[in-house]
Amino acid sequence: MTSDFDELRNLTRKTSEMLFGGRDQKKDQAAGAFALWKEFDPELAKQFSMFYVGRLYSREVISQKQRELCAIASLTTLERRDELRAHIKAAMNVGATREEVAEVIFQMATYAGVPVVVEGLRVLKDVLDAS
Repeated sequence: MTSDFDELRNLTRKTSEMLFGGRDQKKDQAAGAFALWKEFDPELAKQFSMFYVGRLYSREVISQKQRELCAIASLTTLERRDELRAHIKAAMNVGATREEVAEVIFQMATYAGVPVVVEGLRVLKDVLDAS
C-alpha cells in the first residue's frame, strides 16, 4: 500500500522530470533553486520541492505549457534571468515553441517596458543557442 507521502514524492519526481528533464539536464541546472535550498537545509528543500513541483506545478486546471508560459511572463517582468532560463527550458520541454516563448516575452513590454523585453529575449537566445 502506497502512502500519501510516497504518492506525493512520486508525483514530484514525475513532474520535475517532465519540466526540468532527467538527471543529465538536472546536472546543467546545478545552480538552480533546489540545489541552493538543499545546500542550506536539505529537509526544507525537499518540502519546498514537494509543494511547488508536486502540488502546485502538477495541477491540471491549466496545461503545463500554459503554466510555463505564465512563469515566463512573470519572471521576465521580475527580471529573474536564472529562473527565466530554467522555465524557458521547461516550457520547451512541454511543447512551447520558440515563437510562443518570444511572443510572451514581447507582450511584457506593456507591463514592464522594452528594456525588460530585451533582457528576456537575450535569455531566450542563450537557451536556444545552447540547445
